[in-house]
Amino acid sequence: MSKASKHLKWILPILAVVIGAGVFGYLKLFTWNPERQKIAVINHRSITVAQLNRELEKIPAPYQEVLREEPKQFLEQIIIKEVLIQEAERQGIKSDPAAKGEEAEMSMIQSLLRKEVMDKVKVSQEEVEELYRQHRDQLGKKPLNEVAPLIENAVREAKGKAQVEEYVVSLRTQAKVEINEKHVQTVTAPSPQTDTAEEFKKALQSGKPVLVDFGANSCMPCRQIRPILKEIKQEYTGRAHVLIIDVYKFKELAGEYRVQLIPTLIFFDKTGKEVFRHMGAWDKASIVNKLKEAGAV
Repeated sequence: MSKASKHLKWILPILAVVIGAGVFGYLKLFTWNPERQKIAVINHRSITVAQLNRELEKIPAPYQEVLREEPKQFLEQIIIKEVLIQEAERQGIKSDPAAKGEEAEMSMIQSLLRKEVMDKVKVSQEEVEELYRQHRDQLGKKPLNEVAPLIENAVREAKGKAQVEEYVVSLRTQAKVEINEKHVQTVTAPSPQTDTAEEFKKALQSGKPVLVDFGANSCMPCRQIRPILKEIKQEYTGRAHVLIIDVYKFKELAGEYRVQLIPTLIFFDKTGKEVFRHMGAWDKASIVNKLKEAGAV
C-alpha cells in the first residue's frame, strides 16, 4: 500500500466528519433556526417563526392555546399590522415621541387611520335629525340641540369603523404577501382530543353517573373549564364518566340533547337519565356536588 493510500485511509473519515458537522451547523444556524425561518413576507419585509412565537407568548391562556391550534388566523393579524406600519412609514407618519416599542407602532397606526379615514368622515345634519327622531324617547325626549353632539359623535364612530375596515382590507389586498405554509404547519399545535358519540352512548349504558360537556375547542369558556373537568375525571375514575363532546363534530347529538349554548354541562344518573344541566362555565365545587347528586360516590 502506498503512503498516499495510507494517508487517505484516515483522512477521508475525518473529512467526512468535518463536512457532516459543517452541514449540521449550517442547518442549525440557517435552515432550523426560527429566527431565520420566514413564515411570511410582506412587501419584502419578513416575519419569522420566532417573531410569531414571541407574539403568541404574550397572549394569556387559554387564548394562546387556541391560537396555536389555528396560527394562521393570528398570523393574518400580524400581517395586517405590518401592512399598516409600512403604509404609515411610506407616508412619513411619525409615532408619538413619548411612545416606545409596540406603543410607538400603535401610535403610527392610529395616526394613519385618523389621517386617512377618521378625519374624513362627514356627518350631515339630516343624519343627526333622523337618528334623533328614531331614538327621541330613549334620549329622554331632550331637545335636539342638547343631544346633537352626542348623536353626531355616535354616527361618526359607526361610519368611521366601517370605513376603517374597508381601508384596511384595501391595503391588505394591494400588499404583496407570501405565506410559507410549510412553516405554518410546523408551528401548528394539535387540538385537544374530544370524545365521540359512540363513547358517549357507551358511558350512558355503563351503569355509572355521566357528566358530559357539550362544547368546542374554539370556545373560550369551554377551554377555561377543561382543566377542571380533567381533574374531576381523574378523581372519579371508576366511579363516574366525564366526557367532552365537540358540538361542531357531532351536530346531531348536540341537537338531540337540545344544546343551545356552549359550554353546556349535562349530568346523567346511573340509568342514563338526565338529571341536571348547566349552561356556561362553572366552578369545580358546584360541578362535583351535582355529580355526587347524580350518584357518584
